[in-house]
Amino acid sequence: MAESLRKQLGLLTILYLLVISTKAQDHYGTNEPRSCLPHHDKRWEPPPSCKNKTFGWKCMHTCNCKYNAKCNPVTGECPTGCKEGFYGTNCKLNNNHIYDTRGISYRGNVDITETGTKCLNWKYVRRVRNNDHSFWARNYCRNEKSIKPWCYVSKTEYEFCNIPIHVCPPDTFGNGCIHECHCKNGTCDQNGVCKFGCAPGWTCQNCQKRCLNGTYGESCRKSCGYCKDTKCDPETGICFDGCQAGYYGDTCKKSCPDGRYGYGCIYKCGNCSISNICDKVTGVCKLGCLPGFKGATCHDPCSDHHYGKNCHLPCGYCRKGKHCDPQNGTCYDGCASGYMGDLCRTECEDGHYGENCNMTCGWCVKGNKACNRYTGHCLSGCQEGYEGSTCAEAVVASMKGSTTAAVVAALLAFVLFVFVASLVFHKYRRNQKMKNNFGTSAEDAPETHEGSKETDPFLMAIPYENGCTYIPPTTHSSPDISEIGETDEPFYANVNTKKMNSPVPLDELYDYIQGNKMNNNAGFKKEFKQLPEGLLAMCNTARREENKDKNRYKDIIAYDHSRVHLDLIPGDPYSDYVNASYLDGYKREKAYTASQGPNKAVVKDFWRMVWQTNICKIVMLTDTVEACKKKCEKYWPDSGTQKYGEIIVENIDNAQFTDYVIRTFKLNSNESSRIVKHFHFTTWSDHGAPTYPTTLLIFKRKVKMYNPDSLDPILVHCSAGSGRTGTFVALDYCMDQAKAESLVDVLGCVQLMRTNRVNMIQNLDQYIFVYDALLEAVKAGDTTIPMSVFNETYQKWGTADPKTLMTKIEEQFQVLHLLCPPFQRDECRAALESENLSKNRFKNILPANRCRPYLYTVADDCNDYINAVFLPGYTKQIAYIVTQMPLPKTLADFWRLLYDHQSDTVVMLNEFDRNDKTCGLYWPEEYGYTVEHGPLIIQLLSSSEIDPIVAIRVFQLRHVGKGEERAIKQFQFKAWPSQQKLPNSTASILRLYQQVQEWLTQNGRGPITVHCMDGARRSGLFCAICAIFERMKVDREVDVFQTVKQIRVNRPQFIEDVEQYDFCYKVVQQYLNSQSIALLGCLLICLVACHVCLPLTASSYSFPEFLIFRSSVSLP
Repeated sequence: MAESLRKQLGLLTILYLLVISTKAQDHYGTNEPRSCLPHHDKRWEPPPSCKNKTFGWKCMHTCNCKYNAKCNPVTGECPTGCKEGFYGTNCKLNNNHIYDTRGISYRGNVDITETGTKCLNWKYVRRVRNNDHSFWARNYCRNEKSIKPWCYVSKTEYEFCNIPIHVCPPDTFGNGCIHECHCKNGTCDQNGVCKFGCAPGWTCQNCQKRCLNGTYGESCRKSCGYCKDTKCDPETGICFDGCQAGYYGDTCKKSCPDGRYGYGCIYKCGNCSISNICDKVTGVCKLGCLPGFKGATCHDPCSDHHYGKNCHLPCGYCRKGKHCDPQNGTCYDGCASGYMGDLCRTECEDGHYGENCNMTCGWCVKGNKACNRYTGHCLSGCQEGYEGSTCAEAVVASMKGSTTAAVVAALLAFVLFVFVASLVFHKYRRNQKMKNNFGTSAEDAPETHEGSKETDPFLMAIPYENGCTYIPPTTHSSPDISEIGETDEPFYANVNTKKMNSPVPLDELYDYIQGNKMNNNAGFKKEFKQLPEGLLAMCNTARREENKDKNRYKDIIAYDHSRVHLDLIPGDPYSDYVNASYLDGYKREKAYTASQGPNKAVVKDFWRMVWQTNICKIVMLTDTVEACKKKCEKYWPDSGTQKYGEIIVENIDNAQFTDYVIRTFKLNSNESSRIVKHFHFTTWSDHGAPTYPTTLLIFKRKVKMYNPDSLDPILVHCSAGSGRTGTFVALDYCMDQAKAESLVDVLGCVQLMRTNRVNMIQNLDQYIFVYDALLEAVKAGDTTIPMSVFNETYQKWGTADPKTLMTKIEEQFQVLHLLCPPFQRDECRAALESENLSKNRFKNILPANRCRPYLYTVADDCNDYINAVFLPGYTKQIAYIVTQMPLPKTLADFWRLLYDHQSDTVVMLNEFDRNDKTCGLYWPEEYGYTVEHGPLIIQLLSSSEIDPIVAIRVFQLRHVGKGEERAIKQFQFKAWPSQQKLPNSTASILRLYQQVQEWLTQNGRGPITVHCMDGARRSGLFCAICAIFERMKVDREVDVFQTVKQIRVNRPQFIEDVEQYDFCYKVVQQYLNSQSIALLGCLLICLVACHVCLPLTASSYSFPEFLIFRSSVSLP
């Protein structure tokens, strides 16, 4: 054991020393910044020379050169020498003084100057009067010709001269006062020490080192922007020679706005496929061009009769050979002879010819189908009575013949009209019957066990060549099956039995979706209508009288060929039925079991199905009650155990997340047991689709990650087991397909599902949602990073791809812009009401009605509106309230917000500028004073502003009418100057986060209220960081993309530039690195001092195991 301990201790010591030595070389891990080390001691190149004969830092010194000449703008050296009365390397010292930092009399030891010049006899120089010491044994005199103004002589005949001793001027120090002070307040002490620290641009001891090229600001902590030569002003960060391509602004930190690129961002992007967004440096459109344009930068319009994306599609047969529309291929002047349609690619149908096919063939021998589609010529000649090349000219006949022909034609027309009318009427009646049978949504229909009339059955679907399906009439010999409709006539269901598919390559998916959403989703509507609907196969077992109560909805039942068969219970011949169907996955049979939500009659059967089919994952997509309607029976215990038939279900864990709950059940039956995970998605409203795909994609990933090697079916159910269930299964199926084939076929997938269960995906919204979710999944890719490999992954993602010239992080941010459109005006109706317009600081940052908090406490001249939004965390639906800095007229609304929504924590991320009349000071500044807003009274209890990073104030909030009072704690973040995009450092915002978390752990309740000036830019960054850390704590993984995407659902203006997006990664890196150092230090101390840090022994764990155990309890 001793030998093992020695080995582990040795390894730990080496690791610790390596880390310390590594950090010692780091800018933030040393007493001196990197620029103070010898090999970095490079002289700073100044900005353009000082003017008006000045020199030095900030040109604060005046030249003292002979003949009024200019001096060196950096050192002050004079090429002509110092003018009379001054001396020193920069001619700044008064020749009547001795400058000595020691502040005592100068005692020389030679009688000549440094240049060998003898001291002059005092009679040749000006006598100094008023000296208390008239005779000394050793005399002091000055020599105006020497480099220094003094020398020592021992001849007693020389009269004593008094030269005043001075310390250096307040802006210089050192021997000869040759060093400048570079302090915040401009002055230093005699030793060069800056009491208040270095001025921006300076660092090291006595602030004598300029920031290295590439850094600037206080302590050189800021990095220069994208300057042309990488050099910037070490104080301000301004790039003297301009910016690199792709950036603009004084500091070159602003990335070109979308639509601009190149040096100075002076060039407009071409016609790129994504909102004219191109590479900010080269202007290349990485994702191709909009239809109608080509070339790397998409500036060149299509030519040579081509159109579409990247001009790769040839135009159709346009009239007179004209060019088609370069974007959509439309021939606006019509089609050439023989073709029709917008694109002029469709050949004329039989019986038509000519331009746009608008001419009808004549009376050809073989009917009007036999004419040439270009010319109309009858290839086989004309019918009797007609002549000409097109057989359109009737042979001249007698008046009697003509009259007879006219009468016959009229009779034929009348008969044809009657026939067509009868067909239309007959079809209308059948469609009405179909509508009655299938028009009601399954989840709106009454449940069968409540005694509603059962829907007419389909016994067998017989396909015909015309695409319809013949449904035979029901016979009366089967007592357990009701009749169809009102008669025994057969009818045609709206069933297309032809196998359909619509594969879309992944690189064309975005354009495909955008195209089909045009004209109010016209393309998707047409695609969705192609799907077969209604019952398509036999379902005799489901319709038996004995099984009627087992079906929650009368028209959503299981087909005979795909239903799940349960083992028969002795004595019950009908106990093998449950309303559940097997569905195939991608390249895998019976990958899913789609089921209805159990009702009371089938809860036991539901658990029998789980046990008998070896289910290990249950996906539940409904709540038990929605809109006051029972949607699913609660079939599990909240805690403890409960018995369902022969199955004992024990709830051993509940994990609550923002949009879902994950429960762990232990099932016991016949002395055997197994674990089943229950994934319950709780925020999917009935008959619709989630607002955005992000949360469902996160949920689906959780399902996928649990027991991924299992080949048993995943049980998926909502209420009916068709709409939401079909949407989830289609998404999972198509994501597997995308991974394998780089394409998706949603239409083919849904048709396949509907052959095994009725009406999978019930409506158009759900169908379109599948496409939107696939687009987000495909574009974003896998953005989750396990904590254990974060540093390596972040480094890799931060390296630019040589082909695209973009980093993975930049690509992720581009996808965020693509997938997060701004709100539409009708989403923000309350914010745009006339009485609320003046309550919005910025007119483009408004809350959507669906996510804004309503105010209830009554106050004068106030309504229920405030410009604020709710935000989710990782485990809470409402974790944050984000709002703007209160306006003078919204102070009452701010405090009503805190009171009405039980928020005890305020994080203030902006400075308070008293000169800004649009900012309202919402707290009392002196103890004992109160402010009142309606029934709410606010009093300052304590204030601490010593910390340079976070100021903390505690208020008492009291409701006069109700007698309620509680403490509100405000954290004002001071390390984020108003002109900066980002906080001063990652460490500073980490400190803010940790202080807020400590308060919440002790006393805080309700959501955290976060505000900055606009309620977006800074607040979004802080909330994103908090949510990222929350996920790290729960899942030990980092996903910046999904976190930012999720909060941008409620405010699209959050994290609007790639610098803030990357800063989220940097904060995580800073935290993990600091935790690693703290962990190693703790382990080293503990192992050396007492061989133990936690209740573990050295022999119980290997060193890596010990680290893993320790890190599992060290999250924020």
